[in-house]
Amino acid sequence: MTLLKLEKVTKRFGGLTAVDSVDLEVEEGEAIGIVGPNGSGKTTLYNIISGVYIPDEGRVIFDGKDITTLPPHARTPLGLARTFQIPRPFGSATVRENVAIGAMFGRASMDVEEALKEADEYLKLIGIHQLRDKEARLLTPLEKRFMELARALAMRPKMLLLDEVMAGMHPSDIDKIIEILQKIRRDEHVAVVSMVEHLMHAITRFAERVVVMHQGKKLVEGETAKVLNDPRVIEVYLGKKVM
Repeated sequence: MTLLKLEKVTKRFGGLTAVDSVDLEVEEGEAIGIVGPNGSGKTTLYNIISGVYIPDEGRVIFDGKDITTLPPHARTPLGLARTFQIPRPFGSATVRENVAIGAMFGRASMDVEEALKEADEYLKLIGIHQLRDKEARLLTPLEKRFMELARALAMRPKMLLLDEVMAGMHPSDIDKIIEILQKIRRDEHVAVVSMVEHLMHAITRFAERVVVMHQGKKLVEGETAKVLNDPRVIEVYLGKKVM
């Protein structure tokens, strides 16, 4: 079943076309990587999917519903959750309370008591339950990323958008994140779309399919191993033609 469909989405900023007529489909429970060098249009595309930007042209269809003009807060209850490259916690709230907010305003719309219990479960899943009573502002950058992932999962999404969530992590932590993501895909049929710049070893282990962005357009799309060995993709990353 097709969960997300982008139809010729385009976004311009003045004279710059950041995303240029991009088509994309994501199936329920699928794992997809969106890659590309700086300035390729990845973040703008993510912002269109999550509702931060409304495209100048094209449509965004999620779970059969046209959400092109819906703001982010209206997309969350439909089952669309996102993490950010720079985590944005409620600093004075505890880790548990931060994650509970995801459960309260996510697809299940839980009350406070239910949300706090749900938060405990996802903190255990992520492996940071011991931090549950710590103020979020006191967390390390890595701990904030784990907390933000737990909060996104507590929303019980149908699709999870990950924005560089594994960047800067130790390989063992990356392995842990990939294991968790594979579990929620298997158990809850959540589609996971992960955006990265250079962490290719994580994408090769996680993504079934890769979309490569370049200068606002979709350069290549297909099976992960084939795409990452495509001469056009290598040229984009190395900045020179492959002989």
